[in-house]
Amino acid sequence: MKQNRRRNHFHHTDEASIVHSNIKGSIGTQATVRQTIATILNIVILLALLVFIFGHSMQNQAASAQESLGVLAVLSDFMNFIFGHSNLTDHIVRKLAHFSEFAALGFFTIHLCRVRRQIHWHSILHSLFFGLLCALTDESIQLFNDRSSQVSDVWIDFSGVCCGILFFLLLYSIHRLWKKHTPT
Repeated sequence: MKQNRRRNHFHHTDEASIVHSNIKGSIGTQATVRQTIATILNIVILLALLVFIFGHSMQNQAASAQESLGVLAVLSDFMNFIFGHSNLTDHIVRKLAHFSEFAALGFFTIHLCRVRRQIHWHSILHSLFFGLLCALTDESIQLFNDRSSQVSDVWIDFSGVCCGILFFLLLYSIHRLWKKHTPT
């Protein structure tokens, strides 16, 4: 009789541990699915940014100038409306475009590391290196059409990457502090 109870007890314990591990496994699976979806979405955003950046580098000088002048007109109207004057030039618009594109690239590159739960010094350095490689590639593409390639643009692009990464890390730090000090 005692042996029978023990068997039932162990059998019941085994069933409970199986149910517990299944619940724990499904929670882990949900987190993994969310992480996978976030990773895929982030990679799609990064690829879209790279297509946008490199696509603009492949434009000839006339198409690029026309696009910059269109943006300049819109921004000048906006600046005139807000401040009553605008000192924007085509050159400033182009440099702001370089900086902004690469700031977004830096932001989403380090965000991908965060999604993969890998915010460490080496992931920050990898993100910086990836951004620098993209900046060099961007300027190298321009060598193959009638546009000029400039070292100053590489610096502007890389500065954008650095600012994008710093902006993400600032938001991430604020989020972590807020989460730490908010009661659960």
